[in-house]
Amino acid sequence: MAEAGKGSRHRAVNKEAFEAGWDRIFGGVSSPCVEVCELDYSANVCRGCHRTLDEVAAWGYANDDEKKRILNNVQERRKHVENNKS
Repeated sequence: MAEAGKGSRHRAVNKEAFEAGWDRIFGGVSSPCVEVCELDYSANVCRGCHRTLDEVAAWGYANDDEKKRILNNVQERRKHVENNKS
């Protein structure tokens, strides 16, 4: 663990825990966010990324398997939207 100097305003950081957290949040699975955050109240999903509010909130804490499950849900919702366009 890195140590902060006496009187330092920085906290000591456990490098392994930091890197594990970084990988979990910014790891291999990319977010579907397209920076169009607008809730479709009838479907209760974001019109930009097609995630539910719960999925958006969980994304930062989800592991890669959970993120892939969310992305599968997103893909199904996008298909449904495209199939119902007139």
